[in-house]
Amino acid sequence: MRDRLCKRVFLFVMVFSLVVGANLSVSFAADKKPINLGFIGSLSTPFGVSDSTAIQIAVEEINEMGGILGRPVNLIIEDSKRQVPLALAAYKKLVMKDKCLIVFTEGTEGTSACSQLGARLFPQYPHLQFAVWTAHYPLFDRVEEEYDTYKFMFRAFSNSADSYHPALHFQDFFKDIVGTKKVALLIEDAGWSELWRKGLPGKFPTQKEDFEKNGIEVVYYSETDIKEKMFLPIFEKITESGADTIYWITAYTDTITLTKQWAQSSAKDIDLLFQAGACSYAAFPQMTGGQCLGISSCWPEIAIPFTEHSLPFLKKLKERKAGMMASVYGCYDSPWILKAAVEKVGGTENLDAIIKALETVEIQRGFYKMKFDGRHDQVKGYPYQPVPIGQFQEDGKYVLVFPQELVDITNPGCKYVRVKDLRKQAGQ
Repeated sequence: MRDRLCKRVFLFVMVFSLVVGANLSVSFAADKKPINLGFIGSLSTPFGVSDSTAIQIAVEEINEMGGILGRPVNLIIEDSKRQVPLALAAYKKLVMKDKCLIVFTEGTEGTSACSQLGARLFPQYPHLQFAVWTAHYPLFDRVEEEYDTYKFMFRAFSNSADSYHPALHFQDFFKDIVGTKKVALLIEDAGWSELWRKGLPGKFPTQKEDFEKNGIEVVYYSETDIKEKMFLPIFEKITESGADTIYWITAYTDTITLTKQWAQSSAKDIDLLFQAGACSYAAFPQMTGGQCLGISSCWPEIAIPFTEHSLPFLKKLKERKAGMMASVYGCYDSPWILKAAVEKVGGTENLDAIIKALETVEIQRGFYKMKFDGRHDQVKGYPYQPVPIGQFQEDGKYVLVFPQELVDITNPGCKYVRVKDLRKQAGQ
């Protein structure tokens, strides 16, 4: 009798252990399920390659450290070919089928369309959208004005209002570093540059108005076509205007052709600053046949050692033949701030809690300190997001010249030199 009872107890324990063990195995497997991240970009462009590569490097490093809460991270890359319909189709796939926790989107038009789709999908498919290579400031008015609808949006990139941000001292670069008194202001006609061209009533002046408010006279102004190839007539007018500095707000303009024509024009001794484009690359001297002496650009391809992780990341980026575009800073660091938010919450199920965590956490992995403000834009002003400026000097040397805090840790002692003085030094 006692033996039968013992056998029954033993059998019950065995069955119970198998059932519980099976359930624990299923639960453990679920806990180790990969966290999917999605990327939508134009993979035939330098920024598409750079952005996706930067995110991939971050994902690999996070996985080497054990993932996020022990779960591996997986990046799924989709090519939009800079076409909004393709971007929308990819976004729907990444959110609905692949169940991505974050979808990274590039460009104003694609990001805007995807955010509207994302707002419709979010209630049933909670997810995050991180905008990269998207500078259009008004796009994130949505977060301010319709928070509950667009709270899933964050921008891991600079925006067109940075020029007006007091913590960035952008006007000080012209007044104190260059010595600008009379400027020729040219802005390419594109969606991302609308704020500089039109301003925002009651909030931001136009770039022209901002210069004049800060005591810099705008003696020449033009809105230029991104397809323009003949710049010599423009440079003749700039010379006639008496400008001592040219500020060309660019992203898609052919800065290679522009620079070659500038160097051969009557405006060649007038300092020229670009916002972005091929001019940001360290290889720009080779691209222009050495004609870029004195040119400066925002977000230069200069290895700034913000942290011990900066240079190793940039080395990996270069080994994979990806350039250091302005957007790689945010692309590389974004998976790390996601990791911090998810680990603070303790899981990926509660998106509202992750959003609240993203609004409060602060990280510094590869570059400046990353934190989001009330618009879900990045907090500005070093040690938070700066706007670095580099200048091409003698022998194609590309040096950081602004802001001073970064100059001191990158190339101490280097200073901005006016182009006419550089030409004299070079015997030109």
